Amino acid sequence: MKEELKNKCKDLLKKVHLQKIGQEQMVADLNRDCTAEQKRILICYLDYLRTIRELNRNFGHTNRQEMMQILKVCIELNLRIDVCACYDRNAIEEIRENYYDYILGFGDTFFYAKEKNPDAAAILYTTENPYRISYERETERLRYFTERTGRTFHLERTGVYYKKDDEKKADRIICLGEPSYFADTGKPVDRVWPSALKNPDFALDFSRKKKTNFLVYGVDGFIHKGNDILVELFAKHPEWNLYLCGARGAEKAEEAGYKLTENVHVCGFVDTMSDQFNAIAEKCYYLLLPSCSESPSTSALTALRHGIIPIVMKGNGMDELGDYCRYFEDYHVESIEQTITEAVHVDEEVLQQQGRAAMEYADEHYTLADYTEQMRTVMSKITVGSC
Repeated sequence: MKEELKNKCKDLLKKVHLQKIGQEQMVADLNRDCTAEQKRILICYLDYLRTIRELNRNFGHTNRQEMMQILKVCIELNLRIDVCACYDRNAIEEIRENYYDYILGFGDTFFYAKEKNPDAAAILYTTENPYRISYERETERLRYFTERTGRTFHLERTGVYYKKDDEKKADRIICLGEPSYFADTGKPVDRVWPSALKNPDFALDFSRKKKTNFLVYGVDGFIHKGNDILVELFAKHPEWNLYLCGARGAEKAEEAGYKLTENVHVCGFVDTMSDQFNAIAEKCYYLLLPSCSESPSTSALTALRHGIIPIVMKGNGMDELGDYCRYFEDYHVESIEQTITEAVHVDEEVLQQQGRAAMEYADEHYTLADYTEQMRTVMSKITVGSC
């Protein structure tokens, strides 16, 4: 009887948990001091409760940890904080009029809050290139996909979180990518480098690495990221191996009309803190990211922190890291193939030196502590300057 009751309780808790998943909720008055007047800020980014719930599991991105550090900085600055998800339509009903001093974030809630609080400083937080750059480049890639395959596909990444002219509607911008893309806005722009993940059990060891083993760490936006080009090339080069990490990798390829060859190893979602990640990292000298539009990718920076050399497209926020990266000069198949072929023929001693230097540099510059200090500097400037 006791065991039966216990199982019923488990089932009930599971149902309650499942009902809560996916339901965003605005959280108000974090860091409220009831004895003093405080400046008020609305952060429109990730859902607070979901962020707390998922903070220490399934490490595939740094945005949850960075969200918490943004809150930490705002608390240090003695701001009274409300938080909602950038896409939470329910929060729109709760956003107060003429209430906030600052609005930080992006998305529908960000711009609605600005409409209701026209005197608030609206700080657009951009985690990717602006809409016009992304739209132009992703559309170009889709045309090239159709030209090669005769198949059509749709925009996957452009316009999801950032819309046309978002940057022109904000008062100032914090960008995680290339600042020059925002130069024509005439708005103040502060660049902040994102953080990267690091597996605490990882030890750099080149003994199992092969120059013909390559890592892809992310499959969402399959054509946007250039994964269509990669699977075509690896079908042509059975001597190369591609470790495709990301949820629904095989399904994403199939949706784009590809049947993966045996040398494309579908790994599914890979937690950076797992032994599975370490095992893959031990095999690969390179990460491949021929994406059409990115801010500095978390996957590329995470690769650097594990001594893996990213090969990325220029113009995606990593152009100044030439000592630690290699670059695709062109997105056409022949050019990508040439770059990968050249990478395969680099002397291993050179790769090992570059891998060690990359890890040392990234461990110093792309930590969560470094991101926090950058955000502290920027937010201090903004809030003190407006007092």
